[in-house]
Amino acid sequence: MLRIPRRKDVFPRTKAEKIALDLINEYADFEAPNWKIYTEELIAYKMLHGVPAGTIDPEAQAYVFEIDENNIPESFYETLGKTLVMLHRIPKEKASEAGVVVQTAEEVKQNMKGRMDTVKEKFGVGEKLWNRWQTWLNDEELWPKETGLIHGDLHPGHILVEKLGNVTGLIDWTEAKVADISRDFMGHYRVFGEEGLDALIKAYKEAGGYHWPRMKEHIIELNATFPVDIAELALISGQDEYVQMAKKELGLTGM
Repeated sequence: MLRIPRRKDVFPRTKAEKIALDLINEYADFEAPNWKIYTEELIAYKMLHGVPAGTIDPEAQAYVFEIDENNIPESFYETLGKTLVMLHRIPKEKASEAGVVVQTAEEVKQNMKGRMDTVKEKFGVGEKLWNRWQTWLNDEELWPKETGLIHGDLHPGHILVEKLGNVTGLIDWTEAKVADISRDFMGHYRVFGEEGLDALIKAYKEAGGYHWPRMKEHIIELNATFPVDIAELALISGQDEYVQMAKKELGLTGM
């Protein structure tokens, strides 16, 4: 596979991804891109097995799945659960030594609080949503006590599967860091709902993954902070389309 950086200023942003990929390829059994050529002109790696579990149809604005989304194979959950456990268990000290961003559980929470405060200052936040966020932040039982190396942007388009639905690898590692492992469950919850989330958490637990009593509730509440991501994108891009989307998601339209 060949990747040609579109502009010279894009290349420095790939450095963090390269560091994460080198670490993952050293410790994980699942497939991830292994950049054999890494220059400003060209990034190249051996093609991976499998195809994305789902791709977005731009016209329909919906996923086209390679798996039966109405009857997801048990093997998909089993292999995805094992893949996530393997990823989250990569030694944090090795990640730190390699130069990957590493956050503690307390830093994760404080970072989220800071992001919320910034969005409230720049945009404002609807009272109902703001109160929900604060309740979540202040409930210690909801939050994990550990962090792990995460993909950070996991959804069907970044999960590779073979024809029987077994997960073979993960792609697009631009958001990889040591942080809240719950973030790797968010995309699945958004696409497959509560039933899909239950199945993935069950497979993750059975594979030996770190979990806590209110893990599911925490993931659902973390998903409710998605408007923060939209607002940050709007601030970075300055595009009115994202600004309006952010205001809607933040509960500011019709006020």
